[in-house]
Amino acid sequence: MSRANPKTIALARRIMDIVRHEGLEAGTHLPETGLAERLGVSRSPVRTALALLQERGVVSTAPNQGYFLLCNTDSEAFRNAVPPESLDERITRDLVRARFANLVPEQVSVTDVMRRYDLDRPSANRILSGMARDGIVERAAGQGYSFGPVLNDADAYEESYRYRLLIEPAAILEPGFAPDPKRFEQLRKRHIDLLEAGVDSAPMSELFEIDAEFHEAIAEACGNRFLRHAIQLQTRLRRLSEYENYSERSRLRDSCEEHLAIMDAIQAGRVKEAATLMRRHIEVSRDVRPNFNKVRALAHRKMTRR
Repeated sequence: MSRANPKTIALARRIMDIVRHEGLEAGTHLPETGLAERLGVSRSPVRTALALLQERGVVSTAPNQGYFLLCNTDSEAFRNAVPPESLDERITRDLVRARFANLVPEQVSVTDVMRRYDLDRPSANRILSGMARDGIVERAAGQGYSFGPVLNDADAYEESYRYRLLIEPAAILEPGFAPDPKRFEQLRKRHIDLLEAGVDSAPMSELFEIDAEFHEAIAEACGNRFLRHAIQLQTRLRRLSEYENYSERSRLRDSCEEHLAIMDAIQAGRVKEAATLMRRHIEVSRDVRPNFNKVRALAHRKMTRR
C-alpha cells in the first residue's frame, strides 16, 4: 500500500465525513465535481483522495462513470481506511479550545507553541502557518500570530449573529443560488430521521454537525465565492468552539423544524420566503444565549484536567 501525503489523507478523511454525515450507503455515486465544490478545492486533489480510498477498499470505479462507495460506514474497511486525526489537526483544535478557555493569550509565538506541545521549530511553524491559511490566526510582528475573534463572550457572540443576519439570508437571494437537489433531499431526510428518532437521545456532537451541514449547504449553493467563504468561516468558528457540548437541547427540535421549512421553501422556488425564514431562524437562535461563564468554566476544566 502506497504512503499518501498528509494533505491527501486529510481530504480523504473529509470525504469520509461527508459519507458518514449523510448516511450514504454502498453503491452511492461520489461525483468528483460535487465533492470538489463542497470541499472548496479543485477536482485534482479530490481525485487523488478518492484514488487513495479506492486503494484502501472504500470506493471503486466504473468505466466512464467515476467513483462509487464500496462499503458501508459501519464496515471495518471504512473505519480503518485512513488514520485518525493528525498531530497538526489535534494541536490546532487544542490551541483553539485553549484560547476559548482563556488558557492562551490572544497573541502566540512559534516559541510558545514549541514549548506548549514539545515541538521542533519547523513543526510549530507548519501548524501556525496552516492556522493562518484557514483564517484562525493572522500573522503579527516577528514570529507572532494573533487569534481572530473567538466566540467565547457575549459581545463576540452578538457580533457573529449580526454578521450572519447580513450574509446568510443574502446568500439565498444571490442570482446564482442553485442548491444541489440530491444533497438537499439527503439533508432533509437526515433532519426528519433525527426528529423521528428523538432529539433528546442524539449526541450533541451529531446535532451540531447536522446544523453546521445545513448552513454549509446554503453557503455552497449561493454561487458567490465571497459569501460562501464568509459563511464557512462563521461555521468553522462555531465548530472550533465548545458550543456543541453546551447547547440548549430545548432549542434543537425547533431549529431542525426551521431548517426543514427553509429547505421546503427553497425546493419550491420561494427564495424570498426562504430568506425571510432564515433571518427569523438566526434571530431566534441568537436569543438562546449560552451562559458564557459556565461555558468557559467547563471548557477550562476540561482543558486543565488532562
